[in-house]
Amino acid sequence: MSKVLSDPIDHGGLGSAAARGKKALNVGGLLMAAGTALLVCLSLLVCAFLDLLPWDVAIASTAGVGALVAAFYAMVRTGFNQRFSDPSLTTEQVAAAILFLAYIMYHAEMVRDALTQFYLVIMLYGALRLSAARLAALSILALAAHGTMLHLSYLRDQEYMDFEAATTEFAVLMVTLPWFAAMGGYVNRLRTRLTETNRQLEGALERIRDIATRDELTGTYNRRFLMESLARELARAGRSGVGFSVCLVDIDHFKAVNDTLGHAAGDEVLKQVAAIAGRGLRGIDVFGRFGGEEFLLVLPDTDPAGAKVLAERIRAAVAAETRVTVTIGVAQHAGGDAAAVLARADQALYRGKAAGRNTVLG
Repeated sequence: MSKVLSDPIDHGGLGSAAARGKKALNVGGLLMAAGTALLVCLSLLVCAFLDLLPWDVAIASTAGVGALVAAFYAMVRTGFNQRFSDPSLTTEQVAAAILFLAYIMYHAEMVRDALTQFYLVIMLYGALRLSAARLAALSILALAAHGTMLHLSYLRDQEYMDFEAATTEFAVLMVTLPWFAAMGGYVNRLRTRLTETNRQLEGALERIRDIATRDELTGTYNRRFLMESLARELARAGRSGVGFSVCLVDIDHFKAVNDTLGHAAGDEVLKQVAAIAGRGLRGIDVFGRFGGEEFLLVLPDTDPAGAKVLAERIRAAVAAETRVTVTIGVAQHAGGDAAAVLARADQALYRGKAAGRNTVLG
């Protein structure tokens, strides 16, 4: 018996797949952030190796960076990040990195000038995802954190701290960080426009594919696509030996509908029959308008008995729900080309017409 009635179209998993894709994107962003954190840790360890930084400070700072990365990773893996307006947590990651970098520099005054460059590295990570407004807010946070760090360092080491150098350092940051925020916002706007353009292009390509494969009136597949599907099934049958069946559906007395009620009524009948016949099909089944008032249904891995069950369901539904009836010819692939199997379905169809219509024969 065919799988037609037991294997409905499987639309499940699409939402979960999209969710998995978003989670993968968020994890990818975290890995990028982890790479940036690794650069900071390597720099601290190199400074410690060169006796520019106490080993305890380098190790403690490295552990703190690792803890931050682990905390954000856990938030993404557990789904806690979905509670935030931006599930990628880019703003939160950048803010945490800025504050922790200022904390490290407070304890690593000998290499503070070198570590200052990491403000720009951190902001660069945010520039890939954040708007100009958020980048501006983060640059203000960085200036406030750095200024606070310099002030606390001055209170701690007034006699040894180079006040002019620290002031110059802060002045340079006051210029570079806002400029970086503005440029980052510009890059982000370009990226957003490019993404929207790509989305529009994908939509246009999808519409072109629909035009090439869909019947304009009924929205079902057109003759060209149906013949391509038949060719694929013939090739698959030749490789695996698995057969398939076809159903040729013809609307009875369709010319009389057009002549009596007009072509608009005929078009409506075509759409109704297409909608009814297309219900409850499997994902592997192919249904479309073959020409005029004829429709073709290609049923992979389906024997004649299973095809007749489906055809009878379609016939009964059309008779019950519309003002017309249909006659359906069923045939199974038994060697030969597409023309051969279609010819057998067509012969069965005409036998049904001769028998009084509104029937299924195979």
